[in-house]
Amino acid sequence: MKRLGKRIATTMTVVAMMFGAAACGSGSSSSSGTPTDGGTVHVALNASVTSLDPMMTGAYVARDTMRSLYESLVTLKKDGSVAPLLAKSYDVSKDNKTFTFKLRTGVKFHNGKTMKAEDVVASMQRWIKLSQIGSTFFTGSTVSSPDADTVVIASPKPVSTGLYDMADTGRIAAIMPKSVIDKATDTGVSEYIGTGPFKFTSWKKDTSIVLSKFADYSSPTGTSDGYSGARKAHVDKLEFDFVTDGTTRMTGALSGQYEIGYSLADSQYAQAKASSDVSVESDTMLETLIFNKKQGLFKDNQKLRQAILATLDMSKIAKAGHQNADLYTTDGGLMPKGNPLRSEAGLDKYNAPDVAKAKQLVSESGYSGQTINFLTTKDYPYMYDESMEIQNELKAVGIATNIQVLDWATLLQKMFQPDQWDMLISSYSFSANPICYSFFQASGAGWNTDPQFLKIADSINAATTEADQKSGYDQLQNWFYDYVPNIMISHYQQISAVSKKVSGYGQGMQGPAYYNIQLQQ
Repeated sequence: MKRLGKRIATTMTVVAMMFGAAACGSGSSSSSGTPTDGGTVHVALNASVTSLDPMMTGAYVARDTMRSLYESLVTLKKDGSVAPLLAKSYDVSKDNKTFTFKLRTGVKFHNGKTMKAEDVVASMQRWIKLSQIGSTFFTGSTVSSPDADTVVIASPKPVSTGLYDMADTGRIAAIMPKSVIDKATDTGVSEYIGTGPFKFTSWKKDTSIVLSKFADYSSPTGTSDGYSGARKAHVDKLEFDFVTDGTTRMTGALSGQYEIGYSLADSQYAQAKASSDVSVESDTMLETLIFNKKQGLFKDNQKLRQAILATLDMSKIAKAGHQNADLYTTDGGLMPKGNPLRSEAGLDKYNAPDVAKAKQLVSESGYSGQTINFLTTKDYPYMYDESMEIQNELKAVGIATNIQVLDWATLLQKMFQPDQWDMLISSYSFSANPICYSFFQASGAGWNTDPQFLKIADSINAATTEADQKSGYDQLQNWFYDYVPNIMISHYQQISAVSKKVSGYGQGMQGPAYYNIQLQQ
């Protein structure tokens, strides 16, 4: 029987290939001049962070910042496959219950102490307890160290997706010193110490985060690919400034005040693209219409959710939000094309508007004109513009909506208050594994508690062959288009302006990597 692990990597035991000298980042921004070490890279972020504890926050700005500070046992290549990071090799048992990691030796923490197995054990125990992915799929697991260079995670049930789960960079399974974890409280760690290329220097809330080059950094080897391979801190400092005004981020990037202007508005795309001073870099994300399934109109009303799916013209909605066809793809897949976990199942129901079918489903749903409370924000202009288009399309089939415009911070708070909304648009980076999306979890936005999802997730994790796993992902996507827990709108490009004085700007499937950046002279 063909082993499932061959889908995860070439063999079930994967050893990090040694290529000798560390390579520079594989960023795509064009640049001129001679790369030099030193200097400070200034990044203008679109929002502030509430925590620098990577297991306590899943915010993009925190995740992308902390990627230079913290590292995990395994990580993701550009195509979404798994690669070693702090592990030099790993082995997964045939029953997908036991994960054995051989650790890289000589890795230093930012406090100067050498990483030991006890640090990894404490970190993974904390990740299993605190993170949504860890607590969902690894509850009841034990983490132990049979010798100084080995850590074993033993699950009571099969987790064929376990390596993907541990490689996901949202609420990263960050390895920290045991001493830091022992002092952590319910609000998080009080010291920000990892093994990454940069170490923590300062955090001024609502103003900036500064990271400094870690002189004793021990890099993995091999060509940089996504978040795997060589990492090297060329610059002395990374300074992340919180600049919530999009125009200021844009003008700052064009003037050279910032080397990187993160997350620009789609309306700024043409101006950035026309500039001779910056390159436009993009991160592919998915946007989805989420239904409140805990209470209200959509609770236990699959027909009404199906009616809305049958109503919506995703081509019109995505165009209304993103304006330029370069910035979106009408793709309803849970994973991007080329990803090893991609499924094509159920996509015949995506972007297939049928007014007659929608009206019939509305009638069958028992809907009788109640107003749907639809939250949106102008902080992300595409969300507001798409909400207006959706409102118009739903009106054509007799569904009434009341759009409530909030600032993004307030919307995030209300997202987890079930008495405050019925429907809203949100965006997500692609998950390392589709069963791990927050919107599929009982505690995630929308409160999905359908037992069929749990049954499918368990079948995927119990799979022992590639064919069984593929069948599971096909079942998952078919379930998605039948149960309609939420609706995929499109895959879109979140754009950033990167100075042409920068080289080594890297990207993976879950946002940018800043650690290989080098300035040009």
